[in-house]
Amino acid sequence: MKGKGLLSLITYSEKRKDLLFLIDEKPRTLFEIKEFFNVKTPEIYPRIKELLEADLIQKTNNEYYLTPIGKVILKYYTPLVEILNVFEETSDFWTDHDTNAIPHHLLERFNELENSILFQDPSKNVFEQNKIIVEKLDSAQKVSGIISVFMPSSLEMFEEMVKNKTPSKIIMTQDVFDKYRLDYKDLLQQFMALKDNELYLIDNVNLFIITTEGFLYFSLFYKNGLYDAQKYLVATDNRSLNWGNDCFKYFVEHAKKIDKLE
Repeated sequence: MKGKGLLSLITYSEKRKDLLFLIDEKPRTLFEIKEFFNVKTPEIYPRIKELLEADLIQKTNNEYYLTPIGKVILKYYTPLVEILNVFEETSDFWTDHDTNAIPHHLLERFNELENSILFQDPSKNVFEQNKIIVEKLDSAQKVSGIISVFMPSSLEMFEEMVKNKTPSKIIMTQDVFDKYRLDYKDLLQQFMALKDNELYLIDNVNLFIITTEGFLYFSLFYKNGLYDAQKYLVATDNRSLNWGNDCFKYFVEHAKKIDKLE
């Protein structure tokens, strides 16, 4: 089979794709392959033969395993599959929102959010949104976040961090910072007085993110510039948490640290 047909060979057949991923886990006998797919030889062997002819798998001692070419192709194909899975599972979230706020190198890695869950809050009252953040902060050992819109839940979040003396690093957009400084200056001062806390200011960023050692909350703005408090991603797996932490690190490098309130 010609090289130009490799893409269609893998993508046009779920069975061939799944077969490659199965063999990638460990070498498999024909019996193990048939048992996994719950099929008979005539149903699966044509797919095996196609992969053999394409030099993606080979057979030794009655076991099928990936060839070096097969390993390379699967290495780069796997992130694509993960990206497609993320997009298919949470397509409404990505297509409805402005993704320009996400740094390009992190957008390229959004396959790492494969295990995130899309929540769609039916409530229309923005003041009741995102209670999930406050609940998770109660047991958090550390917190990092970007607050780009003022909501009562973010106010509760600050109160929770101050009460629990949770080591926290927070980035605020200018308008949010101005709101806190004007109406909640005492709370800001209490937050900044805690030795492990840091507060940063950034001009503008259209995303809202909170990370702890075991929790990620991520939301975006609509393309018209309005914040969407009713759709957000939540995750607890390590890959998603690493993605969230790297997102925060990127923006903290572009933010200004606030040492005292004027």
